[in-house]
Amino acid sequence: MRLKEKEITDRKEIEELLMKEKVCRFAMCDGDTPYVLPTTYGYRDGTLYIHSAKKGRKIDVLKENPRVSFVVDTGHDLMQGPLDTSCKSTIKFKSVIGSGRARFVEDAEEKREAMDIIMTHQFGQATFGYSDEGIRNMAIIRVDLESLTGKKNGY
Repeated sequence: MRLKEKEITDRKEIEELLMKEKVCRFAMCDGDTPYVLPTTYGYRDGTLYIHSAKKGRKIDVLKENPRVSFVVDTGHDLMQGPLDTSCKSTIKFKSVIGSGRARFVEDAEEKREAMDIIMTHQFGQATFGYSDEGIRNMAIIRVDLESLTGKKNGY
């Protein structure tokens, strides 16, 4: 990271941001074209889980190339600098950037566990039921993280 003073080095602070936020921007490579989409997620123990339909561009892209990255960020408060120079304006934020390999979860019980992680992350509880048909018809993408970095400004 170029600006070391903005790096979040405390793993606990990175984990707190991942656990607090609800949406990540999930990036893939569709051939030679970047493909990014916002999505809800669940996070636990160095693993990101995403729920999806079984068909669509995201699924097709991941079957071709499982390498992914994501961004989770918060804050976004504009901090205006002196009016005579816009170069001193900045934004207050915290962000986490991660990368890893995606794989599709096929086992029904593992899908249920992943859904519990997602639902707990999103709603604070995992007391939801999942029908056998619903489990069969969903895709769960599991991303085992290989890198994770944090950055902040204005905190």
